Amino acid sequence: MEEPCSPMNPDIMNDIKDTTGAALASGERIATRFHFSSFIHSRSLNVIQPDIGICGGITEARKISDMADTNDIDVQFHVCGSPIATAVALQLEAVIPNSLIHEYHEISLKPQNIASGLYDYHPIDGYFKIPDKLGIGQALSDDAMTSAVKTTID
Repeated sequence: MEEPCSPMNPDIMNDIKDTTGAALASGERIATRFHFSSFIHSRSLNVIQPDIGICGGITEARKISDMADTNDIDVQFHVCGSPIATAVALQLEAVIPNSLIHEYHEISLKPQNIASGLYDYHPIDGYFKIPDKLGIGQALSDDAMTSAVKTTID
């Protein structure tokens, strides 16, 4: 059961888990390993779902995943964003032992979203190929770069 209550209180999550017996998942609105820590150590969640852009970036997402791994908790990154978010999640999923599944959100199918990246990553026969290009394996398209709002500070 995904996010059966506000993800701000691990005690309520534990009450729901104990009452229903359901496996629980949450995390797309939880930030940093310090916020995930209480959920992980209380084992109130069976699956954590960090959003890499919200939880503190690549390094923080890896630290959160490692904490979860030491407690036998699976990870399914929340991926509801750009092709950059997809590429970053695929790279992390490839190197953590507790990756459960890749979230494939309908926003990934929208033409304007696809056009914002140089490469178009989608599953083939239910599986993603991990990008093997430089860096994370993705970059913003020229169109995305020219249409971006730019702010400079004098």
